[in-house]
Amino acid sequence: MLASGAALAEPFYINVNNFDTSPLGGTDGLTSLIHQFGINWSATSIFTDDDGIAGITVGDSVVDSGFGTVSSYLDSNANALDGGEANEGVGVTHRLRFSYNDLVGKVAINDGLGGILAKYTGGTINVYNDNNVDGDTIDAGEKLLMTLDVFDSAGTAANAIIFANVSFVDPGSFFFPVATDWSSLTVAIGARIDSNVDALLPTQIDDTTWTRTSTLDGSVSFNRVPEPGVLALLGIGLLGLGAARRNKKAA
Repeated sequence: MLASGAALAEPFYINVNNFDTSPLGGTDGLTSLIHQFGINWSATSIFTDDDGIAGITVGDSVVDSGFGTVSSYLDSNANALDGGEANEGVGVTHRLRFSYNDLVGKVAINDGLGGILAKYTGGTINVYNDNNVDGDTIDAGEKLLMTLDVFDSAGTAANAIIFANVSFVDPGSFFFPVATDWSSLTVAIGARIDSNVDALLPTQIDDTTWTRTSTLDGSVSFNRVPEPGVLALLGIGLLGLGAARRNKKAA
């Protein structure tokens, strides 16, 4: 990791008053500092052979889509924040959901065992609120909270870093201390994929196309990116952080 600590997962907090229409009684609506989101999601990848080499190889095209749930808010030790005043009723009076359907890029790694990393160059991730935890985002008061426009990525199959611009954020909802709203920020999203519930290997559709749908869980962290020139270094640092936490958890 970078000696400066710039690549550590940057804590943030959420003002759920902006979207939770039935906030947890006796709480102020502000979460404790969140270091990571615990997430569960369904992901589908479509791979296209671009080079005529048999199988899915580096440089082949990929389009990803998916949807999922922020299942928990995690502290600096990757433990779920407990208590209503810390997590403001996540999973009880509100829950965040996310979706994407157009992440495009090229295969950067394929280990042949199901570990496939894409280098993304475009796409959109949207975050919504489910303010009564009923599994949808269509009820009164439920709305789009954030749009992340992806423009680059790096990492490994199990520890991916996605770089995105925050093109929209619900004003006054997400903050980096001290009170820095996420509007118009560039962020690095560190995604740690902890397990696969479904089979890993893609299914061949025809001579040039493969698809894979998996149910996944893991965690994501966020860092502000001060300037484009630090992207590579930030990515390296986030990978180191992910490895260190894996080793600690395994111990």
